Amino acid sequence: MRFWQILVALGLILSAGLGLLIMSGNARGLLAPRLQAELVVQDFPLPPNMGVDPAHVADFMSGELQQRLEDDVAIRLMMPDGSMEKVRDIVLPRLMNVVAVESMMDDIPELNALLDLGSFRQTVSGKVYSSGPASNVALTVPGALLASVDGALADITTTSTGMTALVLGDMAAGQSYQVVLWLNESANALDLGRSVRLGAAEGQRGRVLLSGSRGWFGADVEALRWARWVIGGVLGAVLVFGLATLVLPIMSGRKARRLQAAAHPAGRS
Repeated sequence: MRFWQILVALGLILSAGLGLLIMSGNARGLLAPRLQAELVVQDFPLPPNMGVDPAHVADFMSGELQQRLEDDVAIRLMMPDGSMEKVRDIVLPRLMNVVAVESMMDDIPELNALLDLGSFRQTVSGKVYSSGPASNVALTVPGALLASVDGALADITTTSTGMTALVLGDMAAGQSYQVVLWLNESANALDLGRSVRLGAAEGQRGRVLLSGSRGWFGADVEALRWARWVIGGVLGAVLVFGLATLVLPIMSGRKARRLQAAAHPAGRS
């Protein structure tokens, strides 16, 4: 068997075997770094006009307080003459203006999350884990507005380059986090597969396995179940052909040598 035939057969065997390993979902552990994230991107559709308008809240609260001020007999009796008009026309508009209400909502995490609700367009969720100790672990995700780690709300920070990031801190060997991030509309214009990055201190880089992105070559494999069997069948046939290309000449050569030895028994002595 010639050397180039051996190389071709080995190439077919390795490529087909690797393809089958990928199709079966068992290739994620190949050459995996210590720090890794497995994330899924999903759309976050909202009903129309979903969210909280600070101006609407401010007008409602101001009108509600004014009405209560007018209806409360005890307040009217305790306040001097002319004070009611000053409270209604001066004090309440200054306390219940849009800027004051929006600042108050920003200071309350739950209300702040409601303010951002109308801006949510996508979610990125999954697991971040480390097979070894790592310090100052951070996950950069463009357009992140809100995040949770193991079911608890977490802060979103902004890096020196303007990228939004989720800081996970130090991780012990074998430790993992379940993370969920809500992204705004700016994330739709970016390639998240290239923008989402995982890293730690001392220049340690992690690997991000991102699924759910649309428009990638071969995306129909996820939607069409029969397509997986077609590709798997082709890879299996290539694997069998590669093995046959490698094994059959070896077996034929051995058989020819045995026949030659049997035909010339004196040549062995």
